[in-house]
Amino acid sequence: MKIRCVLAAAVLTLLGSACVWGAQKEDEEAGSFWMQKKLEYSEKILAGLAREDFDQIAKNARSMKALTQMEKWVRGTPEYRTQLRIFQNANEQLIGMADDEKLDGAALAYVQLTLSCVNCHKAVRVATGKQPSRAR
Repeated sequence: MKIRCVLAAAVLTLLGSACVWGAQKEDEEAGSFWMQKKLEYSEKILAGLAREDFDQIAKNARSMKALTQMEKWVRGTPEYRTQLRIFQNANEQLIGMADDEKLDGAALAYVQLTLSCVNCHKAVRVATGKQPSRAR
């Protein structure tokens, strides 16, 4: 139960922090597409974790890996590139844990993957000067 609460909080954080990034309109549209696909895979991974469906976890983590390799965001800041490496590593760990049918390890890798998303989006917002407005 505790892991499910942590996972639910991680997904809500990821979804809440999602933003359209990039300096130009074309980049923003491309970023929206990639972000939407990542969110879809992420949701399916979480569902797989909740159901202990290792095939679903591995399949969607592999799809996310392929998607990440196709992204055009290679000209990002050093912080972006760092977070991308952390994301890719966490995703590899997720795939490995799913293949080994280790639920706790897969859940931890998923949380690490989610944190890299949040940190990356923060770094991109800082780099582009697009800080979110905060309700007070």
